[in-house]
Amino acid sequence: MTDDQIQALLDDGKAEARHVGVLKKLDSGVYCIHRSWGFGKVASFDPIMGKFQIDFRGRPGHSMEARYAAESLEILPAEHILVQKVTRLDTLKQLAIGEPLQLLRIVLGSFGGQGVADSIAAALCPEVVAAADWKKWWDGAKRAMKKDPHFGVPAKKTEPFVLRDKPQRPEEELLRSFASAVNLRQKLQVAEQLLRIADQLPDVPTVLGPVIHALSDEIEASSHRDPITTLEAIWVRDELAGLCGHQTPHTVEQIHEVIRNVRHLGELLQSLPSAKQKRLLPHLRTAYPDTWHDTLRQVLLSADVKLVGDIIEFLINEGQIDAVRAFLDRSIREQSAVGDLLLWICRSRNQPAFAETIGPVLNVRLASAILQSIQRGQTETGRKKNLLLEYLVNDPTLLGELLHETDIEDVRDIARKLLLHQAIGEIDRRSLLARIIKIHPPIQSLLTSGGETRQQTITVSWESLEQRKAEYDELVSKRIPANTRDITIARSYGDLRENFEFKAAKEMQKVLMARKGELELMLANSRGTDFADAKGDAVGIGTVVTLTDLTENKTVRYAILGAWDSDVDRGIISYQTTLAQALLNKKVGEEADFEIGDHRHHVGVEKIERYVDLKSEIGPPCIVRPIGAGGESTSAPAAPASN
Repeated sequence: MTDDQIQALLDDGKAEARHVGVLKKLDSGVYCIHRSWGFGKVASFDPIMGKFQIDFRGRPGHSMEARYAAESLEILPAEHILVQKVTRLDTLKQLAIGEPLQLLRIVLGSFGGQGVADSIAAALCPEVVAAADWKKWWDGAKRAMKKDPHFGVPAKKTEPFVLRDKPQRPEEELLRSFASAVNLRQKLQVAEQLLRIADQLPDVPTVLGPVIHALSDEIEASSHRDPITTLEAIWVRDELAGLCGHQTPHTVEQIHEVIRNVRHLGELLQSLPSAKQKRLLPHLRTAYPDTWHDTLRQVLLSADVKLVGDIIEFLINEGQIDAVRAFLDRSIREQSAVGDLLLWICRSRNQPAFAETIGPVLNVRLASAILQSIQRGQTETGRKKNLLLEYLVNDPTLLGELLHETDIEDVRDIARKLLLHQAIGEIDRRSLLARIIKIHPPIQSLLTSGGETRQQTITVSWESLEQRKAEYDELVSKRIPANTRDITIARSYGDLRENFEFKAAKEMQKVLMARKGELELMLANSRGTDFADAKGDAVGIGTVVTLTDLTENKTVRYAILGAWDSDVDRGIISYQTTLAQALLNKKVGEEADFEIGDHRHHVGVEKIERYVDLKSEIGPPCIVRPIGAGGESTSAPAAPASN
């Protein structure tokens, strides 16, 4: 703008003295940026209206008052990356190919000397560097920046890349960061960066010596407060000392001190980075020479897959193969093995190094433990992805290997569990069952009606079926896992021969597993109904029958419902009771005989109605408790009650 134009704005009150500096720079063809509308170019100025016309991307010809323009626009110099993408795009593309560091100097210079990776990418991609080429180009550019002392490359993605006025060796900045770090964790992070650039240091002992001493002092002070960081710091310090040719004679004692002050060694191992978990195992052996193997075996019940493999490999190498084999067998039989341990067994079963250890447990009990663990994984861990389930479904040979030489009844049990398994989808269940049928064809009878070995299907009300399913869900998701935890805790108390808590928990396990098997059998052979298809022309399931007791000369009424339904007070009985069996298929006017206790009754059928028509009067079915082994009610039939 000219001085006359600016003075006119001041005289008209359309600008203030504080705006003059910016207004002098605003002229046609000048590039600018607005915090909301982004990059733009001044198109013209209307001196009469006192307004600028700005061409923003996606908003050309935008009118803006002079006062607002001076306050909200940032004038961009010609060397700014956004301006050069408009004026010198071909030159920038050539720099990207031949001189990427020069291009990055332009970018970082445009951002005040520093910028995070996302900002750099937004400035260059896709106009200067194509999106398809960006990752490869950026990886190469970062490597080049690391070698150039004019650039500072951050250790974290969220930190900015820096363009320095003067070249600086990378260790100089790291040593300043190390000196300003206020705790061991911060010093450790810087020390790890120094370790990564050790091959670039001009004088390793001179640079790293003070760092090693400072780490040692912090380790002594932090061993009780932060065991994880202390262990990592010990190992990093030793690696730095090794580069300097120094010895660290107190390393073992320091590690032992950390270990002995930790209450839960399993949590300590799990909290370490996976790459460093294995390094601690030999120290556990020397710190606890009498109990280290028992401790590590217990850790297997909570370890992730990688740590499981590291521990078992370590135990085997230390001559514990028999103990490991016995532990795996026991944890599978007791179903205390968690999903990660079972997954490791499945993945490693064909590795020669573990064949002698894993071979004996590759049987039907492992298949049962896998199904149980998958169920627990759905109800307890809340994981979106069950890795054990994925492996079971995706490995076409696993289930067949586990059931190949198995008694047919055990195979049936596995098939029933699959049919009822709520954590496995219908398609996957059918696929797994097909694999079983391939090696055990008689199991086909579980999937088709009329099979010779299929249990007789029973009819049950939807209400009683839901109650049975709820009982089963509570059993497998709460009571059995709680019992497994009780067993694990009780075992930790010591001598199992005089361990009352352990014996009680094991007895309860037998009761729970027996009930689980009973419920699985019942649910597998039940068919739910709402009795809507019952007819009123003869006594049947879902009918209400009014009888005249010719023996005692009184009227009684019964609702004959599902196998698990019974409520004496409301006259609801199961169709499997002796009374109901005597009445089934009888029509109005016909007679029947039955016994209750030692009393024989002779009745006549007076009236037959459908239960669904009287449900609001009689009420919903009630579940029979307890259930006998055959699925029938163990209670006596309801005694006749006067209407």
